[in-house]
Amino acid sequence: MCSNSFNFRYTIRIVPFIIFTFISTSSKTLAENIPVTLFIDPSISNADAIFEQAKAEVLQFSPNVTLENLVSKSGPCGELESDTKDIFSFFQNYHAKNYRITMGPTCSANFLRFANLTAEIQSLQINILKGYPYDHPTMIDMITRSPQNLAENLVAALKGLEWAQVGVVMCEECYEDDEMASEKYFSTVQDILADNNIAIKETLKLKKGESSQNISQEISVFESSTRVLLLFLGNDLTDYVEFLSAMSLKNYTTEEYTPVIVLSKNSLELVYPWKNDVSTIEVFDKTFIIHNNCYDKNKISSFLSKYSFSSLDETIISLQMYEAYHLLGYYLSNAITNTTLFNYVTPEKSISSMDIHGPFGEIYVNTNGQRVAGYDVKFINKTQTDSNFVTSLGTVGAHKNCPRLACLRFVINSTSHFESPKDVPLCGFHGEICDQTGVIYAILVIVAAICLFLLFYISIKRFLISTRGRSVSNPWLIPFTEIRFIDLTSTEGSMQMSIQSLQQKIAEREHFQQLARTKLIATVDQSYVLVDKFVVRDKIRYEKNDINILYQMKSQLQHDNLNTFVGFANDKLSHIYIIWQQCFRGSLHDHIFTKERRREAATNFEGAFLRDILKGMDFLHNSSLEYHGNLTLQNCLLDSHWIVKLSGFGTNRLLVKWKASGQIFTEDHTPIIKSEELHYFDPALKKIWKSLTGTKQDKYLVTPEFGRKCDMYSFGVLLYEICLKKKFVPDLTDIPRDDDESVLIDDQNDAQASKYPLPIVLPDGVDMHNDLIKMLENCFGTNRPDVKLARKIIDTVLKMQGSLVDLMIKNLTIYTAGLHETVRIRTLELEEETRKNDVLLFELLPKEIAYQMKRGEKMSTTTYKHATILYSDIVGFTSLCSESEPIEVVTLLSGMYQRFDLIISQQGGYKMETIGDAYCVAGGLPMAREKEHIRIICMIALLQRDCLHHFEIPHRPGRYLNCRWGFNSGQVFAGVIGISAPRYACFGEAVMLASKMESNGKEDRIQLTLYSKQLLEDNYPEFTTSPRGNITVDTFGHLLTYWLEGIADGSELKVKEYQDALNEDLTKVPAWKDGEEPVPSVLTVTQKDRITRAKEKVLAEKKQLEERLKRQMTLNEILEDHEEEVEMNVVLRDDDDKHSAIDLASILSAPLDDEDEEEEVGRVIGHGRLDSQASTIPEN
Repeated sequence: MCSNSFNFRYTIRIVPFIIFTFISTSSKTLAENIPVTLFIDPSISNADAIFEQAKAEVLQFSPNVTLENLVSKSGPCGELESDTKDIFSFFQNYHAKNYRITMGPTCSANFLRFANLTAEIQSLQINILKGYPYDHPTMIDMITRSPQNLAENLVAALKGLEWAQVGVVMCEECYEDDEMASEKYFSTVQDILADNNIAIKETLKLKKGESSQNISQEISVFESSTRVLLLFLGNDLTDYVEFLSAMSLKNYTTEEYTPVIVLSKNSLELVYPWKNDVSTIEVFDKTFIIHNNCYDKNKISSFLSKYSFSSLDETIISLQMYEAYHLLGYYLSNAITNTTLFNYVTPEKSISSMDIHGPFGEIYVNTNGQRVAGYDVKFINKTQTDSNFVTSLGTVGAHKNCPRLACLRFVINSTSHFESPKDVPLCGFHGEICDQTGVIYAILVIVAAICLFLLFYISIKRFLISTRGRSVSNPWLIPFTEIRFIDLTSTEGSMQMSIQSLQQKIAEREHFQQLARTKLIATVDQSYVLVDKFVVRDKIRYEKNDINILYQMKSQLQHDNLNTFVGFANDKLSHIYIIWQQCFRGSLHDHIFTKERRREAATNFEGAFLRDILKGMDFLHNSSLEYHGNLTLQNCLLDSHWIVKLSGFGTNRLLVKWKASGQIFTEDHTPIIKSEELHYFDPALKKIWKSLTGTKQDKYLVTPEFGRKCDMYSFGVLLYEICLKKKFVPDLTDIPRDDDESVLIDDQNDAQASKYPLPIVLPDGVDMHNDLIKMLENCFGTNRPDVKLARKIIDTVLKMQGSLVDLMIKNLTIYTAGLHETVRIRTLELEEETRKNDVLLFELLPKEIAYQMKRGEKMSTTTYKHATILYSDIVGFTSLCSESEPIEVVTLLSGMYQRFDLIISQQGGYKMETIGDAYCVAGGLPMAREKEHIRIICMIALLQRDCLHHFEIPHRPGRYLNCRWGFNSGQVFAGVIGISAPRYACFGEAVMLASKMESNGKEDRIQLTLYSKQLLEDNYPEFTTSPRGNITVDTFGHLLTYWLEGIADGSELKVKEYQDALNEDLTKVPAWKDGEEPVPSVLTVTQKDRITRAKEKVLAEKKQLEERLKRQMTLNEILEDHEEEVEMNVVLRDDDDKHSAIDLASILSAPLDDEDEEEEVGRVIGHGRLDSQASTIPEN
């Protein structure tokens, strides 16, 4: 292989040269051995193995064809000596040995020499290296990347996509390092496309490494000629990023232009750039890919697993060589049976007529001796996320129904539902297909028709509005039919809270239902409105001044800080409705005093709120309305931008007048002016309202100047409540009157509200600017400030740092900090609950099993070859239950099982289950123990028996429980049963036999099987047993069983009764490790232990006394304390001698503090009955 012309992954060079000889056979045309000479580069280590595999497979379908492998290694490709040696060997084998069939070479330097020689001497040559652009009469081309096969695939794909004209973008430099690239012979591809009526309109040649900016300037050549672009820019998809980016820069959208990437090199597995950088999918979107996937990785995986290849090129050549062996096998097999098929001069005609079943699928060769293999066609779509953005449109298929006996055809997959884009724009490249003039006329006609329709619609709408009752002179009069009420009894929210709050639950349900009697939420013209409802006694008589006020409110009073007045409406049931626009965030009253809406950081907004109120008042005071007249916190609404809008202006003076004349009253017979709002009105104004007679003279009682002063009084109340977040007066509620009509003002509540405001009393701990206090006092006095002065004071004192948005952001930051703390607390609570759940789960299941269930892993059954199962049952439990209360039975079992569980946990067993009084324990699972399982169960059984001998029945003093125990050893299998209430259980013949040992046992005896007894004798001989004899067991027949008696010290069984003072706490029973001597614990407590404990207690008390005396000593008491200490030491020394030598029994009989504590714990286990047969305490 030439180092300067064919770089095989820079290091791999292969020079196979294979020669076959067709040996003349007998009259039966049987072939014997066909020798094969293989010229191979030493770096190719798999050629021999591939040959042997192919030889064996050829023999399977052609037993008469036997290949022999003769290896001849050649030198490096491109060296004159090596190339000449190959040519010499070729001539020698041809003339001397009559080898007429050649496979190879794989060296580019010798490729043309061999092609010319085989054509000259009429020798069959099989090409496995690279594409050959010329027709060769004696060559069979096995290359899937040949220029002919590439062109045939392009023709099939373009016809299948219905494209007849394309543009070509070629980068010849991009294939300089690829000796096997068919793109170097692109002229052959062009000729084949032209022969099949595929027109190449433009060809753009690029240089390697060009930037997208340069490319974007060059691709404009395609604008007037084509929309489908065939791209030949390299062997990897990453080579096409710059060009596709250039299309984006040029605004060549993929809806108009269609890039088609052509990859003739078989990479075995296509690597998509967006797997590493997902942003690249944007430039590849709507791009087609035609790539060589003849050797699908799924089909060749078995072949690749047998060999190791150093490069992709070596792999492809090996695959083509492997298929060539099969092709030769079919060819020679057919030639043996039909000699007319064998032809050295024109073998392609014979081979193309055969059905060749290759190792990876059918092999098609046309009559020109060129292999035909289909490529894959794919489409990139960035919305197809479930398939890595790739849609497979199908594979170009091969067939023999054509004159050349091997052709390609492409049909889009029906399952893809893909519609191919057009290769020509809808109106042509220059708009010649479409008549633009007609389009313009059509657009103009459509626009004119739309305009006429809009004019007609507006006219009809105005006519309908006028016929429904709205008039130009009275725009404030709303037809009742246009109001769509919302059922407040089914919604949850305050009357004047935000629309969002209608979906939230409120605590004060009764108060809400009271508000719903007179206040409603509705929609008018698809906008939310707030409606006040009143009952009309007589028909409302609108005076000229009233109509003028309503007209001004509806048509002229428009300001950023005024709420929109919608109008009045009347129904047929004698009700009048006053309609106002509903604001998004409710009223200031809701935000200051409603607990559900209160914000901790709201103190930063007082200045903004007060400024908005004063702006609205200033506008009203300078308008034709002249004053507000109903300024309350409930009428200060907040829109979606947190701007205060004043509502309720103008209408209050009409309601007061109509009530004075007896024209209206409330439906629930409560006052017209709600008591919760009485403190906002000047007492002088309320006095005038009470004196109204309903005549024309009433309108002169409230002058505009007086009305403005009353507004400033109301503003003083607002200032107090907004700044101090405190109600001006206590809560006042309205009680419906017994008579048929309501009143204007509740006199009793008004007397309570009139006690305020002077003197002003600030809450403790609240600081307020002196200027604000002074203005507050003036608002309630005779020299009240006007709006302009109030605005100056508010702007000066409550100057806001930054904008309202800045304050909101600051408050949100504070809220977020609190939210983080709340989340942290909730997280800790969740973790604590999770821990509790884990503890409970670990009590129900083994930890290993519990962890697997938490991870969602599948629970598998585990087999334990070495395990021991213990069953126990209370004797006479049924009769005891019949004589006891249920709570007594539960208490009894709870106390017994607590002791049993403690013993099991200390000895290393595992409690499987409890059913009533039945108790099952396992040793050797879930943690496997090869030998120790039998020792664990024996210790548990003995300790449980001793425990019951001292466990007095709580509700039957003096009576004790009797149990049967039985266990067996053997193989068991265990697993988790159930999902909603999982249970860890074990099964097997050993488990069944253990249950039989218990049921066939005797009271206070521990029965075991022969196999368990043998395990004890082999591993733990310190346990003593006695034979029971032969018993009959259901299902198992006659069995020889034994009794477990206890623990032997030496060869003699030691039995010692428990004493009350020596009953140790079971929690102090240490686990008995395998290989250690038996631990005395509960079973082997001696008097020596008690002597030691007594001495240690005396010494401990002595030490404590010394430390206490040292702390209490003073300088004057040192001598006396020293003498007492000497005397104490003498006494203690005498006591020690006395305890150790004279009267040890007296010490043992004296109660100790520690012992008392242990005795209390010990009584949980029990004292009392002594049974020499059941006890297992050895004596000294």
